[in-house]
Amino acid sequence: MALLEVRDVSVRFGGVLALDAVAFAADAGTVTGLIGPNGAGKTTVFNVITGLQAPTSGAVHFDDRDVTTVRPHRRARLGMARTFQRLETFGTLTVRENVLVAAEIRRSWSRDGSDPVAVTDEIVDRIGLRAVQDERVDTMPTGTARLVEVARALAARPRLLLLDEPSAGLNEAETTELGALLTHLASTGLGVLLVEHDMRFVMAACTTIHVLDFGRVIATGPPAEIQANPAVRSAYLGTGPADARAEAEPVDPDAEADVAAFATAVADGGRIHVRTPVPPADGDGNALELVGVEAGYGTIGVLFGVDLALRVGQVHALLGPNGAGKTTALRVASGQIHPTAGAVRYLGAELGTSGPDARARGGLCLVPEGRGVFPNLTVLENLRMATFAGTGFADVTERAFARFPRLAERRTQLAGTLSGGEQQMLAMARALATDPTVLLLDELSMGLAPLVVEDLYDVVRRIAAEGLSILVVEQFAHQVLSVADVASIMLGGRVELTGAPGAIADALEAAYLSGAVDG
Repeated sequence: MALLEVRDVSVRFGGVLALDAVAFAADAGTVTGLIGPNGAGKTTVFNVITGLQAPTSGAVHFDDRDVTTVRPHRRARLGMARTFQRLETFGTLTVRENVLVAAEIRRSWSRDGSDPVAVTDEIVDRIGLRAVQDERVDTMPTGTARLVEVARALAARPRLLLLDEPSAGLNEAETTELGALLTHLASTGLGVLLVEHDMRFVMAACTTIHVLDFGRVIATGPPAEIQANPAVRSAYLGTGPADARAEAEPVDPDAEADVAAFATAVADGGRIHVRTPVPPADGDGNALELVGVEAGYGTIGVLFGVDLALRVGQVHALLGPNGAGKTTALRVASGQIHPTAGAVRYLGAELGTSGPDARARGGLCLVPEGRGVFPNLTVLENLRMATFAGTGFADVTERAFARFPRLAERRTQLAGTLSGGEQQMLAMARALATDPTVLLLDELSMGLAPLVVEDLYDVVRRIAAEGLSILVVEQFAHQVLSVADVASIMLGGRVELTGAPGAIADALEAAYLSGAVDG
């Protein structure tokens, strides 16, 4: 009997089916992985397991007991402990005090006669925190703080430890140490369920991996089988035999001399189709540059010496798995985050600490992840917001409706009632209406059906032909490579490889499912 069983769990948020009959198990004494692309439903599953989210249907069994309606604190007392995607520690307390709090709380309800001080000493030593036990957690590096969070969870003496992206913000050495720790904990009989975006970490630490995509379990097996599974490759790379784009005409391989096989079979016979790169006009240089950029959030470092160049009149695809730092790079470029080191240059001029409003007025526009429309305003009212840069409202609407005729049909409709694809069209129309020089696109495909994504990238293809410089971040790589002139792969906050789309396509599978690239 498995320690944890998730039995046909579905969760619906209004009209959105977030989980669809999800079923899997996790055993004691093993590290079990739960992976999937952005929006797959991983954190929602964790919330259902720990009682923070009630399922619409289905059940959760823990140690052969139905806990579906059991409150979260009761589940914790039964032996579940959890960490969160965002670091949750008592920042003003020391490392030791963080662990001691949990040990004392456990004694108070268990009445097992345990000594919280002795428990704390044992865990601090086991996790390797003795040298920093008297330091405040909010002064510590992110990697150490993550270990404190794990130590505090262990002080509750759980039987199942649920970890939500524990490697976020850790460097390579810290991630390796965490993997060794989880393997050791599992060897003592503890069950570990791991949600994680670092594929190298997952493949090294986990015995069994379950893969979610669009709220469904699409694969289960050991790491080697998961890496070779066509459905998993399709989920991460964004293509498959059923996609209409797999039937597209191949591009002449002679169009790029340094790539012999320009359209490469990657998943289930689906082919990546790339267009002939367009060289910039003579004398043109870089439209946008990130030079040695380092950035993060508070004490969490995300970008580490990023060098990236977008040439004038070209489309640059920035690819990589969850957590690679792609969105953070766009936020730095658009002025939402200021780098702690390095520089951002726009048409040769260093932007310094200018904010996103100044950059947008200067022609550097961002379409953010998650669309970013005003849901309680109509389509026309959303478009009126684009007049801030000085373009007349009549011109804004004319440009928007010419590119997206469907929006003209819905001009008086509230944006929040549009379909996901229509909302993404509105966000793009609003940005393009300002006639930008550089367009930053973040995850156009998120949460959208393949045919809708194909429509959106047809628009990207058309505006690229107009000579607009575009930096597009995308997890699902296949469609964006069909419009890109050059592409880069990010891993762990660094740009690991830049080249022609065909060459990048060859390296993607290893990057997404192994956490490494060759070349």
